[in-house]
Amino acid sequence: MKEYYAERVGTMAGGELGDLMRLVGRDDIISFAGGIPSPDVFPLAELKEITLGLFENEPRQVFQYSSTEGRNELKDFIVEFLSRRGVNTSREELIITSGSQQALDLVAKVLVDPGDPVLVEKPGYVGGIGALKSYQARILGIDMEEDGISIDCLEETLKKAVGKERPVKYIYLVPDYSNPSGARLSMEKRRKILALAGKYNFYILEDTPYSELNYYDERLDFIKKYDEENRVILLGSFSKFFVPGLRVAWVCAPRSFIELLSRAKQNADLASSTIGQLIITRAGEKGLVEAQARRVREFYRPRLEAMGRALAKYFPAETSWFTPRGGFFFWVKLPAGVNSKELLAKTIAEDKVAFVPGTAFFADPQDGYSYMRLSFSELEPAMIEEGIKRLGEAIARYPR
Repeated sequence: MKEYYAERVGTMAGGELGDLMRLVGRDDIISFAGGIPSPDVFPLAELKEITLGLFENEPRQVFQYSSTEGRNELKDFIVEFLSRRGVNTSREELIITSGSQQALDLVAKVLVDPGDPVLVEKPGYVGGIGALKSYQARILGIDMEEDGISIDCLEETLKKAVGKERPVKYIYLVPDYSNPSGARLSMEKRRKILALAGKYNFYILEDTPYSELNYYDERLDFIKKYDEENRVILLGSFSKFFVPGLRVAWVCAPRSFIELLSRAKQNADLASSTIGQLIITRAGEKGLVEAQARRVREFYRPRLEAMGRALAKYFPAETSWFTPRGGFFFWVKLPAGVNSKELLAKTIAEDKVAFVPGTAFFADPQDGYSYMRLSFSELEPAMIEEGIKRLGEAIARYPR
């Protein structure tokens, strides 16, 4: 059969997302791998009331298709949600997707031809890189700093692309507490990137899954707020701060681009889940979405702090990291000679601890052998300390 496979199969990501998700729910392992919300913070009682009300009062809607672009009442709520965050839009500039991963896939499907250069954070989100690989983009990594991507590296890369046959199509950014680095793009850099997009004529794909997860600081404005030339394609999701299982996300972009995404989505799944859209809508109308955004900040902060303390206490001096101020992740550089993929195999088998090796977050996996991503979101502080202690001991005894 292999001789019948499409050429793009050879360029697809190596299945890291599936491998990570298979670790979810295993009670024999302390897993820092998932990067998923804790079910302990889900508003279960309120969601039960909303769901029962839908089955009782709106059963015909619950079980019917939605339009490809999504239900208007949900889009109207998202318009209000974004307006409170400084972005003025309309329902015609929105499309509902089946999670942000579908949004990333649809944008790449519409914009990328094989060989087109696309810029990504280095390290960057494995799902975003995977979507680009699926459409055979030429992926160019931009180095990360504690306050987001390096502007010098970005401009140098853009200058090299000037006059080339294939211009840069877009840059994919997770500005708030990026996955995996935990970095937050500074306001100064947000403005500079937007200016560079105008100068060098490329789009900005602004993905905001962690924008509500600020544990100490005020939320920074979306780049989209200052977008006067329609260069920013804004992605949002309710998965990380509300509930992930509903698979409800959205794209905000000019109407003409939304129409293209709609055509692409029709060929993918026709429409997103109706019940998920209805639950989010009713939760939004009741104020539950905004209340949950406030609640999760207090919930996750002690877990972040527990991981920071445990890393400082148990990890060898040769390791290094910086402490994020939001999101779900710590990004750790390992001592010279430690291979993160080999270390993972040992810690799962011998220590019953899992993490994500850094190889998943680079277009060239070899760039990530010296790194690991640790998520604190799903574990209570005592379990975080125990898991980090085991990892520290495993790193210390690694042969090198």
